[in-house]
Amino acid sequence: MTFRGFISVDIEPTKKIEKFMGELERTGAPLKMVDQDKIHITIKFLGDTEEDRIKEISDIVRRVLKEHEPFELNIKGVGAFPHLDYMKVVWIGVEECPELQKIAHRIEEELVPLGFSRNDRSFSPHITVARVKGGKNKKELAHLLRDKRDFRFHSQKVTKLKLKESVLKKSGPEYKTLEEYFL
Repeated sequence: MTFRGFISVDIEPTKKIEKFMGELERTGAPLKMVDQDKIHITIKFLGDTEEDRIKEISDIVRRVLKEHEPFELNIKGVGAFPHLDYMKVVWIGVEECPELQKIAHRIEEELVPLGFSRNDRSFSPHITVARVKGGKNKKELAHLLRDKRDFRFHSQKVTKLKLKESVLKKSGPEYKTLEEYFL
């Protein structure tokens, strides 16, 4: 059996994030919002993964995390991928965090011998909060994102990563935590 997997850091939903997501909806842009209880930073997307690989994956993640202590993550800034003139994903950003970068890089490299491919792009930590489903009210949405470009949301202590399964449904993805890994 396979599952669609990823390794992530869960992000605490806060009043500031809730308020920002409300502002996004009020732009009138056609957005598919992410449920606040599902917001996270993807450290490594695994894709379709054999269930019998969970132990090997877990051993690697635990070994990498043994070298690190819990750390602070500053949630700051907003934007869109690929860019404001052509928006597909609206995100909340993360201030540069060397600890998170090191962890993500090591996990990426350690998983290659198991057959997981390297990501073509460098690790760019972000929190997806909405997917853009059309061009209506694009100017209003872009204006809001420019206005909040450097907005500081909160700081959060990172004490664990999770291996999750993502089941895609018409209503949106459903996540199930398969393993937790503590720093």
